[in-house]
Amino acid sequence: MTLLKKLFKMTLLFAIGSMVAGVVSKAKKSKNAAPVSFDEWPSVPRNPEE
Repeated sequence: MTLLKKLFKMTLLFAIGSMVAGVVSKAKKSKNAAPVSFDEWPSVPRNPEE
């Protein structure tokens, strides 16, 4: 029974740790992303041929 309790605690700690790591990596990724500029559009023809 104590083995099951230890495994449950380890699984719970692992799940919480992975959630925290996911939030931290997502926060870092959004900070490092280049700002979206709507002033510069890609060169696409205004009315493409059909």
